[in-house]
Amino acid sequence: MFGSFADAPDGFSEELQEIMIGAGVEYWYNDLFAVRAGYFYENANKGNRKYFTAGLGLRYQVFGVDFAYLLPQQQNHPLQETLRISLHFDIDSRPTESIGEESDLN
Repeated sequence: MFGSFADAPDGFSEELQEIMIGAGVEYWYNDLFAVRAGYFYENANKGNRKYFTAGLGLRYQVFGVDFAYLLPQQQNHPLQETLRISLHFDIDSRPTESIGEESDLN
């Protein structure tokens, strides 16, 4: 693992070019609906991927679905109009008690 920090042919300056940056924000409403936005950056010498993302998520009990749309910064980019879809099934989900219900453990 640590050997990969010194494997670039042009030394440390090339190692810094290999750093990719991704950041995002997410807002949940009632643990049911999510809105997301993000950004990804990669150096021009190492792939030049730069794009924004926008997404939505829905959860209902143990099921969920997420949608994400990529918005590249340059025209005619191979990732333009990319839509990503994820399906979720939470097999470890435990029902939560509503406010005012008494637990059977009392």
